[in-house]
Amino acid sequence: MKQISLGVICLASILVSSCFLWDNDESKLKKNEEGEVISLPYLWKKSLHLFGPEFNGTLNYPIYSGGNPIIPMTKGTKGRMLTMVNPKDGNTLWEWDDRFVQATEEIQISRAHQFANLIVYTNGSRVYGINLESGQTQWKSRNNLDRSFWSHVYGKDEDFYLFGRSDSFPDSIDQTVIFKGNILNGEYEEYLIPNFTMDYFFPGNRIGDVTAALPVDLDGKEYLAVVWQEPFFEFFWQSYLGLYDQSTREWIYEKAIINPEKSFNGVLLNPPVIYKDRIYMAVGFELACHDLRNGQQYWRKKFDGEIFFSNFLIEEDMVIVNNEDQYVYALDPMTGNQLWKTRGSGTSSKMSYMNGVVYFNGGASGRLHAIDIREGKTVWKIDPKLIGEFPNEIFWGTAIYTLPGENGKKGKVISLTGNNAYCFEAYR
Repeated sequence: MKQISLGVICLASILVSSCFLWDNDESKLKKNEEGEVISLPYLWKKSLHLFGPEFNGTLNYPIYSGGNPIIPMTKGTKGRMLTMVNPKDGNTLWEWDDRFVQATEEIQISRAHQFANLIVYTNGSRVYGINLESGQTQWKSRNNLDRSFWSHVYGKDEDFYLFGRSDSFPDSIDQTVIFKGNILNGEYEEYLIPNFTMDYFFPGNRIGDVTAALPVDLDGKEYLAVVWQEPFFEFFWQSYLGLYDQSTREWIYEKAIINPEKSFNGVLLNPPVIYKDRIYMAVGFELACHDLRNGQQYWRKKFDGEIFFSNFLIEEDMVIVNNEDQYVYALDPMTGNQLWKTRGSGTSSKMSYMNGVVYFNGGASGRLHAIDIREGKTVWKIDPKLIGEFPNEIFWGTAIYTLPGENGKKGKVISLTGNNAYCFEAYR
């Protein structure tokens, strides 16, 4: 009897620490008065914490390798991991935790660059290259200098671009410029400094920052679309767009103004999006569209809130904007004209798109939202409490994973609360 009891205990322990599969309780399919799905049976559920709840890491955008999602998890008070999971059942395929500072360093990835089976991300002065096939560290580096990199990494193929403090200025002058690196070996060096005017100094003697560098191919030549900004009086900022020829190391244009009216928050708040030789940028309360080749501004639309915690994306010839004003908008990408507007959730996770639907975790609601962008209509607003989550838990501001279906079947959507990852059948 003792042996049987021990076996039962071990089996229960394994189940709790892994996944719960196939919640086929159709009674959990519920809709509100507006016809929005507020409860849905999940395909599987996975605990994010191996040894009890801890503060978990954050990935702003989903990371995949070979069709497998990579999610943040914890292992005790000091363990923070990236974990590859099998999308069919949620089982762990590998775990990575090779952080420099085990006691305090969180995994918070705003934007990473992937090439082949490698990914590079930054955390302050630390830069990591991870092999996503094996889950092992390819390389890692840590600055001995007083340099902290911004958390967004851009890149194309082997090249990646970081944003950090230049050694070309006196220590008393603060700024952020472009560094270029190779993802295969992790080596990087200072690459490009815009012509800061240095007319005004932000508190802390800050003269300006580069916040985006998108590699782009135009007519067979490699360029960088560069977004940067300078401070002006009373904490106001102005942002600029430049196009840099990487073969000649010269600017095609350097300082196309994005926000003519300098503003308190007049800085780039989200990664730019390139679409049909146009570049779209969220600066302060505005979304601007420019000609990528010459920097000309086609249109600029002002909102009541910022496009900050969430994002905008371009799908099905629409610009979908999730705004802090608690609305989601669809705009014509050529004119900026509004196509539709529907209620959102304010401060939210980044949106992910699949088959005509955008998914995001709503900050104000704490629910998993889905909007059919072809109709401009909310179809999901899933309440975690109705699917068995703890009363105070919410779907929160980390990435939403979308995985296409096979053989005409619906795909999968994976969303995280503070405790668990849930996999649902997609809306469409």
